[in-house]
Amino acid sequence: MHKKLSNIFRIVIFLPLFSYLGERSFIAYDEGFYILQAKWILAKGNWIAPMWFDNISLDRTIGIQFLIALSQKFLGSSDFVIYIPTTICAIYMAYLTYQIHKELIGESYALISPLILSTTLLWINHANMATQDIVFSTIVTLGIYSTIKASKSSENIFLIFSGIWIGLAIMFKTFLTIIPILGILPFLIYKKIAQKRSFLLGLFIGLIPFLVWSFLIIKNYGYSTYDDLFSKLLSLSKNNTFTNPFYYYLWNIPINTFPWSLFLLMGLAESSKLRNQTSKYFLFIYPLIVIGLLSIFSTKTQYYPLQITAIFSVNCYLGISLIIKHKSSLINIVRFINFIFVPITLLTLLILVNFNYLPIDIELSEKQYITIGVLLFSICWLSYNFLKTNKAKLLCIILGPYFLFSTVLQSGLITDRSKDLRIATEDIIRSEKLNNIAIHTVITDIDNELAQSKIIKILALMPRLGDGISSLNDLDLKEYAWTTISKEEIIDENQLKIINQSKTFSPWNLVKKER
Repeated sequence: MHKKLSNIFRIVIFLPLFSYLGERSFIAYDEGFYILQAKWILAKGNWIAPMWFDNISLDRTIGIQFLIALSQKFLGSSDFVIYIPTTICAIYMAYLTYQIHKELIGESYALISPLILSTTLLWINHANMATQDIVFSTIVTLGIYSTIKASKSSENIFLIFSGIWIGLAIMFKTFLTIIPILGILPFLIYKKIAQKRSFLLGLFIGLIPFLVWSFLIIKNYGYSTYDDLFSKLLSLSKNNTFTNPFYYYLWNIPINTFPWSLFLLMGLAESSKLRNQTSKYFLFIYPLIVIGLLSIFSTKTQYYPLQITAIFSVNCYLGISLIIKHKSSLINIVRFINFIFVPITLLTLLILVNFNYLPIDIELSEKQYITIGVLLFSICWLSYNFLKTNKAKLLCIILGPYFLFSTVLQSGLITDRSKDLRIATEDIIRSEKLNNIAIHTVITDIDNELAQSKIIKILALMPRLGDGISSLNDLDLKEYAWTTISKEEIIDENQLKIINQSKTFSPWNLVKKER
């Protein structure tokens, strides 16, 4: 009975971090783009090739778009359903983090590592986005866990999954999968896992979805279309919008692992001293290999390190244990920064924001949620300085970020990302009764980044997608279309009626052909 209650508690405690039932809206890249492609899968019945209106857009595979479309086909078209693939993977990644903790440093406080993962800024942000990044990171984490288990037990099931993950990851991130492969490869060779038949069988099984998809693309659209995948790799390996200096991750990772950054650094230092070679490899050597390889690659984004956030979380636990149990000048500095400087700074900013000395552009309800979260976080971390037992200190350290991110998530700040646009879109759909009406888009008007970004977000919110048209002359009577021509031009064109009044849609206007 006690074990059953304990398991229920372990599930319930994560609910505020994994469940958000409020309204959602999207960002343009890449979330809105994937949602649009899922809509086109359902509308056009093409489950093989990613689309951009009526054209094939093969700069990526069809992994996450396929899963989103599949969810909507069987469970309906609500926004909640869109996030089911990401949410399931996020939950499973937290579970795998729990298991990795047990395998690498023992069962003691194994629940702490998934709690740290779930309250890391980078992770919780992407766990609430309909993109492939959490799915890919979960697959990589499955590979890490299976490889660790295979090295210990040599059970066929773990040997198989230590190979399966590679092909599955390729189906979602294609060439980026080379990073975790190179990170794990030395361990696979050293432990002689790579030469086992079960591993090779798993490798083949995992590659089947990608191989079948590749065959269908080449068969139906030709190799020249399939070659676009390689063109994307070449563009990412050269200077582009996301090119950053070699040291990018040295400052970006600490920011995106807030509030665990210093614990992570202390944990990495501690894991470098571990005697258990498997633990040392995956907690210290593996993340350094991955970060090093990511740093060499020209394109650097804040979400590429998501694949090692499970490992980071276990390291954070090691850092917490070190700070709680030991004393030194360096540890005292870390304690001062974490448990005095950080909470006092946040409380100061909170006062400035609430008394309008530091205005921020968020709604009152969101501000109230954030105020509660920051207040509880600061109280918990300040309380550390007055507690005597290690268990009480550990509890305060974990509860602070838990309260902070639970309230921030429920505020809608990281889930309702384009709130003004969502409300304006809902108003126009309701007033014009557009629920069952396909709305076209003048694709020649998508001639700059602003126009593309906005139309992606608009169309992702629309109930039905129309066709991409070359000009407004292609509209039939009573049909609607999105266009960037000015309101003055629309008014001068007596055949067209302008529908939207909100500037939120700018530079786009919704028009209807009246004559």
